[in-house]
Amino acid sequence: MRLLLFLLSIIYRIIIQFRNFLFDYQILKTEIYKTPVICIGNISIGGSGKTPHTIYIAKLLSPQYNVAILSRGYKRKSSGFNYVEINSYVSYVGDEPLQLKRNNPNCIVAVSKNRKKGIEKILNDHPKINIILLDDGFQHRKIKAGLNILLTPFYNPFTKDKLLPLGTLREPASESIRADIIIISKSPSNLLPPDKMAVIEKLNLRTNQKGYVSSIIYHKYKCIKDDTVLKNEGDYNITLVSGIENITPLINYLEEKERKVKLIKFADHHNYTAKDVKKILSLHNKDKSTKKLILTTEKDATKLRAFMSDFKEDKVYYIPIEVTINEEETFKQQILEYVRNN
Repeated sequence: MRLLLFLLSIIYRIIIQFRNFLFDYQILKTEIYKTPVICIGNISIGGSGKTPHTIYIAKLLSPQYNVAILSRGYKRKSSGFNYVEINSYVSYVGDEPLQLKRNNPNCIVAVSKNRKKGIEKILNDHPKINIILLDDGFQHRKIKAGLNILLTPFYNPFTKDKLLPLGTLREPASESIRADIIIISKSPSNLLPPDKMAVIEKLNLRTNQKGYVSSIIYHKYKCIKDDTVLKNEGDYNITLVSGIENITPLINYLEEKERKVKLIKFADHHNYTAKDVKKILSLHNKDKSTKKLILTTEKDATKLRAFMSDFKEDKVYYIPIEVTINEEETFKQQILEYVRNN
């Protein structure tokens, strides 16, 4: 079996490298736009934190610029191009684009599998847009982003990973040379400065590349129904509901806080059903504590809001997150200078 995976990985590498060769030598054309385009992506499958980093950059830029965010809208049931509104159905636009819109209500957020057509539609409809953020656009080489930001998770960086299907890499690690910025995401919050420098050095960055380390900050639980903040959250036992690729950092955080947690895990980007809610409530009701709640991720909350009537009186909360980046002022200046100069 291992030999078969190895052979498939070689075939996959040949296909991907040939495709990149065609773009590198302009045999396949790449579109360059006058409007600055920042791509936030990765070269591995899921779990690198693209959405919170896109939210971070949108919040950085939106006070000064008219920002549009373009995403694919993974696992949505609609097709073509669609704008995302705060009250959009998650099945129509996808969970991550809805999360992006809820966190950046003043930004234009849209979904389109064809990123080239998507950008052109946005610029045609909204000519005052100053900057476009491409969420998960590193492999979309028909567009040449002016600034490429590549994310790689701390616990499984691309330098230690293998190409599909042996590992989780969508492209060979060598393709990281296309990035202007590489961020090692989801690093431990207590990582010391010398350790941060050590992990950045392992990336073997080129002179034109800059490396950063980011961590997740968890905030107070918020009620899914009305976004009110829960007080005295440490008093509650937790039924944790997750449909994201890697829930381990959140579990580690809750355990560090000495929370009592029971996990019910679904697949990444899972589309919840009424049957799932019954399964969640069944596990939750087995806890006979007087103080208990159902906790989920911010991304899962975008989908579970549709089932609030099924949860009835049970307390359902999500845990908001944001990212913090080492050398934060340097990072912010690099982003702002790119936009100002383009």
